[in-house]
Amino acid sequence: MAKIRIVTDSTCDIPPELLERYGIVVVPLKVMFGEEVYRDGVDLSSREFYAKLRNTSGLPTTSQPTPQEFMEAYRPLVKEGASIVSLHISGSLSGTLQSARLAKTMLNYDDLEIVDTRLVSMALGLAVLAAARAAAENRSKEEVLAAAGWVTEHLQAYFLVDTLEYLQRGGRIGKAQAFLGSLLHIKPVLMLKEGIIYPYEKVRGKARAMDRLVEIAVAKFGIMDDLWCALVHGDDPEGLEQLQEKMQNKLSCSWRLTGEIGPVVGTHAGPGLLGIVGCPAPQL
Repeated sequence: MAKIRIVTDSTCDIPPELLERYGIVVVPLKVMFGEEVYRDGVDLSSREFYAKLRNTSGLPTTSQPTPQEFMEAYRPLVKEGASIVSLHISGSLSGTLQSARLAKTMLNYDDLEIVDTRLVSMALGLAVLAAARAAAENRSKEEVLAAAGWVTEHLQAYFLVDTLEYLQRGGRIGKAQAFLGSLLHIKPVLMLKEGIIYPYEKVRGKARAMDRLVEIAVAKFGIMDDLWCALVHGDDPEGLEQLQEKMQNKLSCSWRLTGEIGPVVGTHAGPGLLGIVGCPAPQL
């Protein structure tokens, strides 16, 4: 059986030590500040990005990898005869998936599966890690794909943002919603479902919003057996620490991760994001 290799993109926000442990190949998206172009996580770290974001008047933009860049990532794996599973950000949020599919067509390599996880950030990260863990256990390709699919089907993600400005400018919410949130000091609790960001609940003030985020997580995830969970932040390590303290002894996780939102996702969410992601461990 050919060795299974996992490929993803830089919006997965998986900590570097886990990428290395499982040999996951990451294709970076790009962030542009004016004429300056940076590869997400390669030329620009999360810390550098948020510092630049806070000290730049204009907002950055993002772009997907080119098909050629995907081909460069795939070629060494094709050369070793690997069975490739390529898991990516929701097709409704980025054109990354389209570039990967074009690369597959140009390579003409049959043993390459391109998967729209319909997820982003650490939600995508959990799907990728589920596949990587299954591959490390020498599971079949079908089981590796099933592990990622399980996460897509069962995962729930809830988060709050410090301001709606970045989501509005990126076209993720309407201007009226952003204006209302700013005017009333509303901190919306949002959810990711089927690759789309939806408002879940509106709470006044960040402290109350954080408490409510924990309440939602306990209600939604507390009934899950063998829970995988991830806590994420966007340039808010103090907020992450507070979130961890509030979560202490309230959820029993068989696998718990923490991570920071990277430059591409941070461009659209802005600084100050806090999120909780959870799903039951894959049943294969």
